[in-house]
Amino acid sequence: MASTSITTLSIYSHSQPKFLNLLQHPLIHTRNKSTSITFKPAIVRATLFSTLTCSHTPSTPSSNLPPGRALTKFLSEKVAFFLIGSFLLSGCFSKRPAFAETAPSVGSGAVLEEKMNPTEEKNEEEKSEEEVEEMWEGILEKDPKNVEALKVVLYGKIRRGKSKEAVKVVEDLIAAEPNEVEWRLLLALCYETMGQLSKAKRLFREILKKRPLLVRALHGLAMAMHKIHEGPAVFEMLNNAQELASRENRVTEERNIRILIAQMHVVQGNLEEGLKRFQELIDQNRRDFRPYICQGIIYSLLGKNEEAAQQFETYQTLVPEEFPQRRFLDDVAIAAKRSSLEQFKKEFRDQFSYRK
Repeated sequence: MASTSITTLSIYSHSQPKFLNLLQHPLIHTRNKSTSITFKPAIVRATLFSTLTCSHTPSTPSSNLPPGRALTKFLSEKVAFFLIGSFLLSGCFSKRPAFAETAPSVGSGAVLEEKMNPTEEKNEEEKSEEEVEEMWEGILEKDPKNVEALKVVLYGKIRRGKSKEAVKVVEDLIAAEPNEVEWRLLLALCYETMGQLSKAKRLFREILKKRPLLVRALHGLAMAMHKIHEGPAVFEMLNNAQELASRENRVTEERNIRILIAQMHVVQGNLEEGLKRFQELIDQNRRDFRPYICQGIIYSLLGKNEEAAQQFETYQTLVPEEFPQRRFLDDVAIAAKRSSLEQFKKEFRDQFSYRK
């Protein structure tokens, strides 16, 4: 096995990144309906990173994941990446971002909506959003430094997987807000998405020079290094960061880096070592739900369904009801349990293997 998506469970920082705030922008709201949007693998990974860092209130946890859908396909269809906010990036994954009052209305109310088939409804929604994005692009033509418009346009580019076009928008945001690290993280991630790994590495390293314990940057650098076969160097880099956190008595950062190290063992195919590392984290703090869901996914990859079910059950008893991304993580757990073992492994390999 080349790699897996446990990497996406970047459950590190506990502060809400600025990137996530776009979801609460007055021009954007969340619909009650769940629809699918495709993202590039790196964006999906980033998405899960911030899954455990977002701090706004989620909807009631539930899952509408079809039994046969593979985990990574499910992840790639979840609206998760929005403005990179944390690691893994993005905002309320449980709901689709939509433009609020300024968006043209679709249909003529609930009656028409019920008559529309899913494809027609999706096409209407996409058309509506495209019109709104065009409106904001028009605003940028008149006012290129309009930060709010840049954010909305950026979301549209990322939503469509247009990383090259997103780069220009992110660069404009960096020019407008040069001290905002979130935009620099997003720029590096865009380059990773495009396969420009050397450039992504350089950008992540530049961020780490100023903030050496920023786990989102550590994760991005680790993944870029992994993709160009720098396996041993990945752990040397992360171990150095962990030692720094320990020397400076940065307890939270040290634990988060340990979680990242465990994830990277799984990414590199060493599932047993990953299990061991997560168990050490559990032994240290049994109230932290993060290692349990990670272990559940690993056991699913190993075909140990009973053990996986036990870990997922423990996760569900510990994760707070008000946790912002509980619904998203619940869906991940359900997808892991429902996918066939071989399909599950194949999807993970396809998404997170070494660069060809």
